[in-house]
Amino acid sequence: ETGLSDGTVALAEQRADAFLQAASDLDLSEVDGQLVARVTNWSGHKLPTGYPEGRRIWLNVRFLDASGELVGEHGAYDWSTATLTEDTKIYEVTMGISETLSGATGLPVGETMHITVFDQILMDNRIPPVGFINAAFEAINAQPVAYTYDDGQHWDDSVFEIPANAAQAVVTVYHQTSTREYMEFLRDANVTDDKGQIAYDQWVMHGRSAPVIMDSGMIELGGAEPVPGDVNGD
Repeated sequence: ETGLSDGTVALAEQRADAFLQAASDLDLSEVDGQLVARVTNWSGHKLPTGYPEGRRIWLNVRFLDASGELVGEHGAYDWSTATLTEDTKIYEVTMGISETLSGATGLPVGETMHITVFDQILMDNRIPPVGFINAAFEAINAQPVAYTYDDGQHWDDSVFEIPANAAQAVVTVYHQTSTREYMEFLRDANVTDDKGQIAYDQWVMHGRSAPVIMDSGMIELGGAEPVPGDVNGD
């Protein structure tokens, strides 16, 4: 017996959602005919944080015409298959296996999802916390990789081309705990028992790690001011 009930689990989920929504702010602007979406990290740690077991944050950008019809989208997510189009900014960590580790383990050189069998970080573009200093993060081997943040920068800007007939843009920041790709890796890489399949089946049964909205906002295009719409009420 775990002592958990449907009620306590629901409360835990509500608290987790509240933490996510308080972790960042979203600001939208139009600069030189382009949409700029700034995500600011107020969480106190990298955003997203934790083990890189499929965790990610991304921007869904929907451009609408004057009648409200969709004329362009970045970061579209198929909820039925848990598939994300990668034509957007995705904050995540990518791990890798070197030739040395490959020789010791027999695993192929390059990108891997083994969170315990890797010796390289190939990419880490997660947004730093308040007080970020590059030298301090390098000293503990926690620096950004294949991405750049200035000292003191705890935000990141993403720029999107605006379609010619777009009248407004709706931007949503999503957080997901475990991607389809990672869960399929657990399922397929475990050849010693059925634990990988069990984990995958539970993931499917419980909604495929449904993304959670951290922030959202809307901006009228063509020089108009942004319309308040942040889920944090900012």
